[in-house]
Amino acid sequence: MVTDLDTGAVIAARDPHGRYQPASIQKLLTTVTLLPRLPGGRNVVVSKGAAGTEGSHAGLVAGGRYTVDDLFRGLLLVSGNDAAEALAQAAGGRRGAVALMNAEARRLGAYDTYVQTPSGLDGWQQLTSAYDMTLVLRAALAQPRFLAYDRTARAYLPAQPRRHVGAIELDNQNEQFLTAVKGALAAKTGYTDAAQHTFVGAVERHGHRYGVVLMRAQRWPLDQWQQAARLVSWATRLPAGTAPVGRLLAPAGRAVSAHPLRASASAPASSSPSPTEKGGGRPPLKGVAVLILIALVGGAWYLTTRLRSRGR
Repeated sequence: MVTDLDTGAVIAARDPHGRYQPASIQKLLTTVTLLPRLPGGRNVVVSKGAAGTEGSHAGLVAGGRYTVDDLFRGLLLVSGNDAAEALAQAAGGRRGAVALMNAEARRLGAYDTYVQTPSGLDGWQQLTSAYDMTLVLRAALAQPRFLAYDRTARAYLPAQPRRHVGAIELDNQNEQFLTAVKGALAAKTGYTDAAQHTFVGAVERHGHRYGVVLMRAQRWPLDQWQQAARLVSWATRLPAGTAPVGRLLAPAGRAVSAHPLRASASAPASSSPSPTEKGGGRPPLKGVAVLILIALVGGAWYLTTRLRSRGR
């Protein structure tokens, strides 16, 4: 999905509401949700469970003391799953943090998204869409602290003398995108076997910020950051007045001149409905709940009537 993040115009989309595993690009939603709740200078003692999280690691040690700033750098620079779990614990616990992330997704209008892990490690029900991750990207860019963390070329986790661990270097995994692409603002990659390669990036060109989201991608014949760069270059060369294929919703379901995504010869779009078609920006599960309630009430009335008739 390629979007003008300033106007909300969707320039190109393919299966934008298709639901796929996010892998580590979900860490953007972790950041958008938890960053306003956690002051950067706050000290956190990392638990054994957080330090032992599977997958990519920042290098946190159990019992180590780190600031929230350290943890967010570990989260975004090297995609540390240990940092994600430590931040979730600092925010009140893993279960509560996941609930906050799901609530934040609803607030943003990201109704294709369901979160089960703060790190993006696969959960059997955990899914999102390119459309939803575009909403999350737009929200992340509005947080100056996110940009400061994400754009840092190199940082260090502090030494933990009591744990016999020295300072650990964190090199930005997205350095190529941030340094080689003109106007690059931010980026995050992800990978799991189930999700394959995922990517979220933003570039500023000609006074507009463009967002690119890739789901279930591959890193050939070009790497993801190169694919994203070419998509942005293509978008900026479109003739003036080219109609968008859709528009993003504003947070909390407030529509911004929204119209359904439609097919386009120059920008293939999915036949999936836009959030405005899914009930005015409200989660579609509400309608299902109403139908279930009606069915239960009707069933209870039927059984009561039958029992009374048998009694008579």
